[in-house]
Amino acid sequence: MAKKPFSRRHFIKLSALAGAGLMVTGCKRDRGPESLLSNYTEALVIGTGFGGAVTALRLGQAGIRTTMLERGQRWTLNPNGDTFSNLAFPDKRSAWFDTENIAPFNPFPGLGTSFEPYAGVLERIRYGGMDVYGGACVGGGSVVYGGITIAPEEELFTQVFPAEVNYQELASVYFPRVINMLDARPIPDYLLNDSEYFQFVRVHVEHAQNIGLPIQYFDSTFDWDIIQKEINGEVPASAINGDILYGVNSGAKKSLDQNYLPMAESTGLVDVRPLHQVRDIEQIDGGFYRVNVEIIDTDGNVLENKAHHCKYLFMGAGSVGTTRLLMRSKEKGLLPNINETLGQGWGSNGATMSMRSYLPVNTGEKQSSPSSSAAYDFNNPISPTVLDMANYPLGFECTCLIHLGLTMDPGRGHFTYDPNRDDIDLNWNNNGIPRNAMDNLIDRLNAANGGQSGEAFTLPETKDDLTYHPLGGAVMGDTCDFYGRVKGYENFYVMDGALIPGSTACANPSLTIAGLAERNIEVILAEDILS
Repeated sequence: MAKKPFSRRHFIKLSALAGAGLMVTGCKRDRGPESLLSNYTEALVIGTGFGGAVTALRLGQAGIRTTMLERGQRWTLNPNGDTFSNLAFPDKRSAWFDTENIAPFNPFPGLGTSFEPYAGVLERIRYGGMDVYGGACVGGGSVVYGGITIAPEEELFTQVFPAEVNYQELASVYFPRVINMLDARPIPDYLLNDSEYFQFVRVHVEHAQNIGLPIQYFDSTFDWDIIQKEINGEVPASAINGDILYGVNSGAKKSLDQNYLPMAESTGLVDVRPLHQVRDIEQIDGGFYRVNVEIIDTDGNVLENKAHHCKYLFMGAGSVGTTRLLMRSKEKGLLPNINETLGQGWGSNGATMSMRSYLPVNTGEKQSSPSSSAAYDFNNPISPTVLDMANYPLGFECTCLIHLGLTMDPGRGHFTYDPNRDDIDLNWNNNGIPRNAMDNLIDRLNAANGGQSGEAFTLPETKDDLTYHPLGGAVMGDTCDFYGRVKGYENFYVMDGALIPGSTACANPSLTIAGLAERNIEVILAEDILS
């Protein structure tokens, strides 16, 4: 599709909107055949994670009436401090229609592991050779992630992303915009240096420095003041108990339902609709889109089937969710013009997890969320590796550390559609690079600092068969152009992790996804909608 000219007038207008958070008012848009369509909105966004939330805010500020469809619940903190399931003993609130503890390991086997299916906050999809995790609630992955807000290094970014995506533009304009919106900040010295809750971070840093690795204290979307209030007993204890995967009851995690989404709703033009599960999508006469939805209750019962219509359609359901909907719709003949690259280019972001045990130093009985530092092992002989920390809040001294690694894994998988299940399968061949790179690093850490790899009842070996960072499936330059426009269709866009080519270059992906969404929606508004 030929692009419309990107005028300086539009650039100035949109930059001012995004930078100042202003809303365009008095914007009237002509009504035509759409007035005959049921449940019509000019723009529709599927999903409320990072890509969807950024998109909806900027649409609302530009005067575009927008509906957001979210399959999960909207979770509102209550003063009793028990909105979310805790980490140690999860209940049904933790899992999206599962019946057991879906954490990658269970420190207390046999306890808190069985419950009724429910619309909980985190989904685990068990594919052959790879378990994929993703958020299922208003706010998407931001409710269940670790808050790590970190930019990839340019030298690695350019090895993964096409040249059409300018790293310096992201680093100078769009990443700072996201960090400001999320109010992300590094851990303060008073917690890092003195708090018993962050002893494990101090050990991690010292051990990494002992083998010559540089350390970065990255921005986090946790409110450090609230964490201190938890320590003081002024608000319910949650982060300091290690809660992170299933939401934080004190409100310490600044998820998207605390910033981008309420700002979008405050424009008066953005409507968020939870428990609306999209089944498929089709283009209809006039170039409009019909989105077929099941409205469900928290037990998964379908209460109503409804069709929504729009002119501009934005996909923000995450790598698996977006790819599933596009492949299902293509294979059913509803979106036949999507090209054959759909479903390709999927990666796990080179994610690994490993434990070091029997360390000759205490790591802390109390280990608070979130992670706050990363060690850079770019000279790793297997693959450049970035080592994050995960807390392990057992409530007793384990002299152990859990490490999370991100590597430059070149391996890519692809999805196929199964018509019998009306769902997609992941075809994934593990090449061993993430695991081997992590083992190399862990062996060096143990040799210099003491300890051994693994622990019999938790992580006996490095794991690279799970990821919280699914990326790809509708990749830029293949299924979409470099701004997320779906090839073969007008006014149809992918704005989430499905657009990314399988890796965010040894960095947690939230900042890259949100930064790209800021970049893309700015251009889409100027060239496709407001021109």
